[in-house]
Amino acid sequence: MCLRTPARCALSVLFEFSAVPSPISPSRLNCEFDMNANSGGPSSKSKAGSLQPSETSFKRKRGVFQKELQHMMYGFGDDPNPLPESVALVEDIIVEYVTDLVHKAQDTGSKRGKLSVEDFLYLIRKDTPKLNRCTELLSMNEELKQARKVFESDEEKLRKVFEADEES
Repeated sequence: MCLRTPARCALSVLFEFSAVPSPISPSRLNCEFDMNANSGGPSSKSKAGSLQPSETSFKRKRGVFQKELQHMMYGFGDDPNPLPESVALVEDIIVEYVTDLVHKAQDTGSKRGKLSVEDFLYLIRKDTPKLNRCTELLSMNEELKQARKVFESDEEKLRKVFEADEES
């Protein structure tokens, strides 16, 4: 599993341990995300059921995760080249799930004034496989940080020794 980007990690956690969220109505598939919604909750458009764009909203770019999703879908048993509609639907479901999770975490974190990893862990605490996978990825990330730190310090020591050898 490639751990290069947080998006890939989030997608892998969702694909590995998540059942498909509740069915999404066709009107919600084309929804716009309001980034300045108060308290990070659902936008006023979704409450009112209207899809009228406001001044502070923007249309989400589609196809951002298309290649990664195609590979993941193939890894989980789909065709090597899945239908673009299937990829778009899976992307919409994932983006909606992650957006809802972030809004809930933002609500939880707003009590303390900041958003942290613990807010996300709190939200998935009842989903044991997902929680275990997230803690595993977090500990692996910490190990990688420490290894990079050691590697950089070793590299600096070698550079200093090499420079000292050149001078003499």
